[in-house]
Amino acid sequence: MLYIVYVGLFGKRDVGIRKKILGQVKSFSKNFEKVFYTVYSGQMMYLMLEDSVIEKEVAITRKDCHKLVLGWIDKYKISKTYIRYDYGDKWFLEFLKKQKEKGVVSVLEFPTIPYDKELSNKRLITEDKYYREKISEYISQCTTYADYSEVFGIPCIPLLNGVDIDKTPMRTCREQDGRIVLLAVATMEQWHGYERVIEGMAEYYKETGRRNILFKLVGEGLEIDKYKNIVKNYGLEQYVEFCGKLEGEELDRQYDEADIAVGSLGMYKTGCLKGAPIKLREYCARGIPFIYAYEDIGFNGNEKYLMKLPNDNKKLDMKVVVEFYEKTKCDKKLVSIMHETAKKQFTWDGILKPVVRYFNR
Repeated sequence: MLYIVYVGLFGKRDVGIRKKILGQVKSFSKNFEKVFYTVYSGQMMYLMLEDSVIEKEVAITRKDCHKLVLGWIDKYKISKTYIRYDYGDKWFLEFLKKQKEKGVVSVLEFPTIPYDKELSNKRLITEDKYYREKISEYISQCTTYADYSEVFGIPCIPLLNGVDIDKTPMRTCREQDGRIVLLAVATMEQWHGYERVIEGMAEYYKETGRRNILFKLVGEGLEIDKYKNIVKNYGLEQYVEFCGKLEGEELDRQYDEADIAVGSLGMYKTGCLKGAPIKLREYCARGIPFIYAYEDIGFNGNEKYLMKLPNDNKKLDMKVVVEFYEKTKCDKKLVSIMHETAKKQFTWDGILKPVVRYFNR
């Protein structure tokens, strides 16, 4: 099997995507003898097996990338492909046609639906809108992380995002010290909407808020400078901390010191109403109560450990956050419940079962 990815996995901003793809590859590897995967970085296309580079070739254009992948399909006798969708163009359609002619069984994953607002320029949007309507000629099954039965005329398996439970330890609740620590771990894109938290904190302290609320942002991305400017404009430097990109023990420590995690609060900017972002699954596996603002297909919205907000641009009411904190603080039983929920519902082994069944028909 070959998992085809046309993005990098090793850069500072690739942590979330890397975790997801390697988690899926690990799960597929339990069902198929060998699972190769591709990586595109620095105009080089890599073929990987586990942590080893098997092949690497210069690939300047998308045409070059597809040509290399077709060659690897032949060389390594690949009969199954799982493709993470980037965008549609002439060369992608030609690739799908040729792999179908080779008898390859393929599943196409749409990481986000709808995704038009995520494309970088008008040319890509126009090109993609034309070619994506033709994909169904060559692909008979797709997946996505929303409740769709069909995407662009292709039958769809709706998936949840998953976690590698072995690499996502339960947090250790810290001793209470009067602070309420909010934590956001993300790539800091527009749909995260963390300005809602910062503006809510500004309103809270303007009204002489009594609780010491600290907001920590872990990660780097396009929105970071914007958040820093908002913090500076409101004079909130003592309440908002930018931690940069963290992994391993440093990230574990931040989870242990936090009281509430923050998921995506700006999905309205991309037109998304429903989804299943990976971050809430990680928060659940860690056992940290969380806040989010969209319809998540993995939760009913009434669980004690979550607070669901309207999917809009309104400031986060910190008085409501304080109430949520008081209901969930230092609850070790709740931590255990959340972790067990993640083990039962959000592991890749369980989530990918219908995809494995499709390949094994």
